[in-house]
Amino acid sequence: MDGSSEIAPWRERAAQVGRWALLLAFAALPIKGELVPLPLVTGIVLLLPQVVGFAKLKDKALLLLPMAFYLLHVVGMAWTSDIDFGLFDLEVKLSLLLLPLVAAGMALPDGKDLLRPAMAAFSVGLVVAMLLSMHASISCYLEHGWMECFTQSYLSAFLHPSYLAWYACWALFYWGRELLDARAPIGRWRVLTAAFLLLLLVYIVMLASKSGLIGLAVVAGLLTVHAYCVMPRKVLPWLTAGLAVAVLVPGVLLSRVIKARVGEAVHAAGMVFQGDHSFKQVESSSDERLAAWNCSVDCLKDSPWGAGTGDIKHALMDCYRTKGATAAVEHNLNSHSQVLQSGVALGWPGFLLVCALMFVPLVMGIVRKDPFLAIFALLFIINGAIESVLEVQAGVVFFILFYVVLVRRSSVHRPQPTALP
Repeated sequence: MDGSSEIAPWRERAAQVGRWALLLAFAALPIKGELVPLPLVTGIVLLLPQVVGFAKLKDKALLLLPMAFYLLHVVGMAWTSDIDFGLFDLEVKLSLLLLPLVAAGMALPDGKDLLRPAMAAFSVGLVVAMLLSMHASISCYLEHGWMECFTQSYLSAFLHPSYLAWYACWALFYWGRELLDARAPIGRWRVLTAAFLLLLLVYIVMLASKSGLIGLAVVAGLLTVHAYCVMPRKVLPWLTAGLAVAVLVPGVLLSRVIKARVGEAVHAAGMVFQGDHSFKQVESSSDERLAAWNCSVDCLKDSPWGAGTGDIKHALMDCYRTKGATAAVEHNLNSHSQVLQSGVALGWPGFLLVCALMFVPLVMGIVRKDPFLAIFALLFIINGAIESVLEVQAGVVFFILFYVVLVRRSSVHRPQPTALP
């Protein structure tokens, strides 16, 4: 008896439960890292039977990029002496290999992509994260009376503020674009969507993450340009005023913190251009980042094939000690740039492959007039340029979950009449 008719329904039932598990992972991402592994692993395991459909997918080259990046780290174990750290690194990055393999199951049975339900789940998680963070900030303020309690790590209870700002910028662009193109849910849900966008704007400013503020400027600029292209002229002054108020009110209230953060970055950059290397001993985040970049470039020059998957920390620490970068040694800093991090670990092959992972989706999104793939890639470039985002769960899982969903969507998506801003 041919059992093929029974296999397909079983696979689809497993895939359906697997997709629900992944939606829980989307929702858990902004809330707390410890909540992510169980639904993520469950979703991958249940979707594994879908691996047989990988060969039939479009855009396999895009899906192979993160897999190649992971496999290069496996190869990098060949010249690694710190095996334990190398294995830990491979564990953190494992979803870069597995999620593309199960991409065939990350679409709904009716052919619709998973982006809308994924964004809905992710946004619920963001709201929960913001409420928890605000509760922590109010508790801090009641105890200490500091305005700083409403910004930076005080306002990001369980996640680094740069990652939470990255998440919020992505949600801001997605729902902003959907609202402007009249694809957001109608009725009261449209009003709630607009309120959520306003909340995201305020929250990103309050987080005062430098990468988050850059991402906000890019996203707000693109959405404003698109609004002027598609919205009635009489609405635009109100939209502009609302945007200005949402940014300026928290900006003014937290002006001292934001000014210090921006001034710190400008001062550190000025020291580099003036040839002043005293930033190596300073403990501000910008100065430490510059010290990490300086050593990462030197390591890449000295070892074009990289230090090895598990030996990157040792290579950087040796450089920090040689250069007298005491603050970087004390804080055990990584490269604070995914491009440089991959270069130090895996040499020029790692450097070039992570650049491909950043820029190929951006180009494909622009060519196809797919704003979501393009802007997701652009935000990845912004954050990956100044943070080692693929070295921690918060960056790896966020990136690969949305990357696979967006690539699957883009492979069948047809450009809309509206132009990409």
